[in-house]
Amino acid sequence: MSIEPAKVNRDEDGYWVHPGMPEWDEGTSGEEIDRWFSENHLSYWINKFEDSDTATDAMHDAYYNNGDIGVPDWQPECPAEGAFLLSIHDTEEGPVAVFAIPK
Repeated sequence: MSIEPAKVNRDEDGYWVHPGMPEWDEGTSGEEIDRWFSENHLSYWINKFEDSDTATDAMHDAYYNNGDIGVPDWQPECPAEGAFLLSIHDTEEGPVAVFAIPK
């Protein structure tokens, strides 16, 4: 595995990206993403803010109804042992947290 856990220092809106994570965009294929994870001996798990057990109704209301652009109080979790955070970022469907799971 060439990517290791890193200290998470979220910005004022609660977002963060691991410094070793590639800069993917909407044009990045699923195959390219899967290849990167495979080459790094990782799988991944995505925690969606919308469905997260650690996101409260007040957080959802602030983000979806009050126009807040951040999720600084959201503390996403991954159920897999040894998993580490790769990013907390916003998408068209709302915030997500991506975790790496060592194989």
